[in-house]
Amino acid sequence: MSEKAEGTGQKTLVQAMQMQAIQMPLSGHARVATQDVDQAAEEVGRIFCSHRLRPSDHGRDFFACHNSRAFSGGSINYVAYGGEVEIDPGCLERFFLVQIPLTSGAEVRIGSQMVTTGAARAASVLSPTRPSLMRWKASCGQVILKLERQAVEDMFAALTGSEAQEIVFDPQLRLDSEPGRTLGAQILALARLADQIPRGDPAGAEALNRLGWSTTHALLWTHAGTARDRLCATPQDIAGAGHKVSRALDYIDAHLADPIGFSELASACGYSLRALQLAFQAERGQTISQALQERRLSMLRQHLMAARGRRDGTANITTLMQACGLQHAGRAAGAYRDLFGETPAETLRALRKSTS
Repeated sequence: MSEKAEGTGQKTLVQAMQMQAIQMPLSGHARVATQDVDQAAEEVGRIFCSHRLRPSDHGRDFFACHNSRAFSGGSINYVAYGGEVEIDPGCLERFFLVQIPLTSGAEVRIGSQMVTTGAARAASVLSPTRPSLMRWKASCGQVILKLERQAVEDMFAALTGSEAQEIVFDPQLRLDSEPGRTLGAQILALARLADQIPRGDPAGAEALNRLGWSTTHALLWTHAGTARDRLCATPQDIAGAGHKVSRALDYIDAHLADPIGFSELASACGYSLRALQLAFQAERGQTISQALQERRLSMLRQHLMAARGRRDGTANITTLMQACGLQHAGRAAGAYRDLFGETPAETLRALRKSTS
């Protein structure tokens, strides 16, 4: 091939890589974009772990793109390779990966099991203690959820009230049937949210952390593996439900204006998270999340009523919502209307009208 033809080919490949970078998920959070195999292995390895990367066509069509945004306990990523590549990370050790193909697919050997993945059909789940070897087919692009091993084990311990043993997930996640379809959709929703939230937005970052927490929770409860087996085997003991709920509500009322993590709440009350969840269901017919929101909305109503004497218009509803720990004004207004039959603005107007 002439130097001119080779240069034209390289230029076309660069243009293709740049076009894919613009169109791919998490495009505002680019970390790697290269045609160099060694550079790709090194830079992707910094985000995940050291691994061997080998293109099957001697690198002729190779390029690598990796976008990534972190949240508490993990990160959401998009990784794409041009051409077929073999990836050998061995044991991940420090983290779990859920890999959802958006284009093409992969063959993944995890321990002694072989999994074939494909868009809208199946994803792969890699556990820290199981060695893996992957062959990504040509032009494969995947949304990848990375969860820190410590964060997953801490959540499991909070749910069960016992120290986490080795957690190993089934290596295949079906995307064309439940519960995998819903779990896969939640991971893709996490990627979309990470794409939409601007950097430096504290409320947005908190929303991302909460969805990441919820997704981890769903993985433990719904995807086949040792964690789900042990969670489902735990006796559903609801003895002393009233006392557990009372202690939890006291804690909630004292921290309504602050972000409240459910694991933190359970720990502060001296119970496992699962025991507390069961107690709320038995005693109030509510989830902890529903009870927390109800308390915050009631606090907002109290603030609105306390504002009845302010005729100077200083009662800002959004500010009052934030003081009650309600960070999403539109969502909070809708929930307030469902609970009290009127919007916060209508409450404030009615009170001012009655005192005028």
